[in-house]
Amino acid sequence: RADAGPAVARPQLQADLGLSVIGVSWEAPVAPQFALGVEVALFGTYFLPVFNRGDNVVGIGAGLRPTWFAHDDERGLYVTPYARLVGVEGSRDGARGTGMAYALGAFVGWAFEATERLDVRVGGGVQYLLFHIDTERGPLSASTPFVALDLVIGLRR
Repeated sequence: RADAGPAVARPQLQADLGLSVIGVSWEAPVAPQFALGVEVALFGTYFLPVFNRGDNVVGIGAGLRPTWFAHDDERGLYVTPYARLVGVEGSRDGARGTGMAYALGAFVGWAFEATERLDVRVGGGVQYLLFHIDTERGPLSASTPFVALDLVIGLRR
């Protein structure tokens, strides 16, 4: 790539393969070193019962993901706060319930160029998960911080 010159930030279609989501997002540069992503994702808290931190719910939601990059070419160190709103459902002893879940968090990680058009980001951080759903057999709930893992594969235009 030395003869091609420096990479220029471009919009990306992304696959978000994090701990609590599998999603598709569109991210576009909004200023030097800053990009904004809008996402639609499948969401799940399958991991919370294992650590006695809440119940397992699943759903579909949307989120925003602004990202700051240490470099104009969107490589290297990045910081990403995010917010998601998700319609979820779950069951307790056969009684189903639906409601809304909220996820707020932030990642710090490393972005690198896998190919000329393919970027990969790997990071970690913390998220806060919140939901409360009443069912006939008791509530499904979580109000907890938890580790957040970030894996994003982006296809540049």
